[in-house]
Amino acid sequence: MVYFGSKIHFFFLGLIAIQHSLHISADRIDQGISKYENSERIKNITLALKNVLDNSTSYDIRLRPRFGGPAINVGIDIEIASINSISEVNMDYTISMSFRQHWKDERLAYDPSYGNVSLDGRLADNIWVPDTYFVNDKHSFVHDVTVKNRLIKFHSDGSIMYGMRITTVAACMMDLHNYPMDEQNCTLEIESYGYTTEDVTFSWYFGNQSIEGIESLEMAQFTLVDHKVVSRMITFSTGAYARLSLSFRLRRSIGFFILQTYLPSILLVILSWVSFWINHEATSARVALGITTVLTMTTISTSVRASLPRISYIKSIDIYVVVCYAFVFSALVEYALVNFHYWSKQKQKALEATKDTDNSKKYTDDKLDDYNRQVALRLAQVDELEADSDTTPWREEISLRRLNGPTPEPPSYASTVTPSPVRYRTTSLKYKQRTWSNGRSRRVNRGRKKKIRLFLSRMTDVDTIDRCARFLFPTSFVIFNIVYWSSYLTKLYNE
Repeated sequence: MVYFGSKIHFFFLGLIAIQHSLHISADRIDQGISKYENSERIKNITLALKNVLDNSTSYDIRLRPRFGGPAINVGIDIEIASINSISEVNMDYTISMSFRQHWKDERLAYDPSYGNVSLDGRLADNIWVPDTYFVNDKHSFVHDVTVKNRLIKFHSDGSIMYGMRITTVAACMMDLHNYPMDEQNCTLEIESYGYTTEDVTFSWYFGNQSIEGIESLEMAQFTLVDHKVVSRMITFSTGAYARLSLSFRLRRSIGFFILQTYLPSILLVILSWVSFWINHEATSARVALGITTVLTMTTISTSVRASLPRISYIKSIDIYVVVCYAFVFSALVEYALVNFHYWSKQKQKALEATKDTDNSKKYTDDKLDDYNRQVALRLAQVDELEADSDTTPWREEISLRRLNGPTPEPPSYASTVTPSPVRYRTTSLKYKQRTWSNGRSRRVNRGRKKKIRLFLSRMTDVDTIDRCARFLFPTSFVIFNIVYWSSYLTKLYNE
């Protein structure tokens, strides 16, 4: 019984093994059939393309499709990878993109059973391709890492898609009147170099949806506001040509310029106003502050011009920098006016004091001449000696006399002078003159102290010009900023 059960067990195991081997054989047969069919398909496509391309009677690379017949239409679509390096100095920008062209060449039609075929881009060297070029191109190249980034795709009806990955530097003529609060319109112009509209026409393959990847673009200094595609006809002496235009509307971001130019200029102008609160006697402090702010504004102005082309018209940023420079320079000139005004008044006071002194001296000399001429001569000699020994400048003497009032006249010696010879009164006269001179010297010292106190109090006074400048400069600068920013920002966002 046990022996019979073991036989049945081995019988079922044998059936399972046979079934598994049959499944493997069937899979191998199917794979062999698929490989055979795939190899036959490849062989048939290769033979078909080889027969078409090698048969010079049916295909000539030098002739466009439908040569002698209606014009061939070339459809264009673009996938933008990046837009960068927008340069105001060179008036250009750099764009990287996948550039694809679509056209139909009936000479390359093949059996529909083969389906669509994607081939290596090197095959484009053996078929006719449009002579498309970028009109405003400065420099372009096809990426070649790790191989040349080209793709060609065939359809059974002869339709062809030819794509390349290109980076091009395109010209962009910019209007910088409102720089840096400006908007620029840059374009990419596409055209056939040699074929007129009688042979080749261009169109956007998917209409307004022919541009891809533009929504995800990010640029350092610009924001993409809008884009549009345009088709038009351009006429030259050689004929009419179809042209496609891709237009970008770019708005400049002003944040960089606020931190780099506008804010430092505002701070420098405010710093120049500090001199209005510094005493006008502190010449070195006010002049040093004024010259420092002027030189710093000059440096900012130079850096602004270095980042722009040498254009003749005035830009928005030029207006602001020049006005800030004028405010800073005016603050320095204001101190020159204050200084001139102050010393002009001092000179006028000195002249008035000199006239008073001369009149008093003339009166004294005339009175002495009425008495004894020899006594007058000796008194004059005493005055000269005192003047030589006095170290106080003449301006101080003048101011002291103005503060103390008229100098008291020397005592009259007419009552002591007798008709007797003068030699008997010489000693007494010299003694009395010396005593009068010492009293006068003490009065001069007291007057000098009064003058010093008055001079210190005068230094704390604020000149009228400084008072006006403290109000006029900030007020005018605020008004200028309101007019400047309101006009340019309104123009920017209303366009």
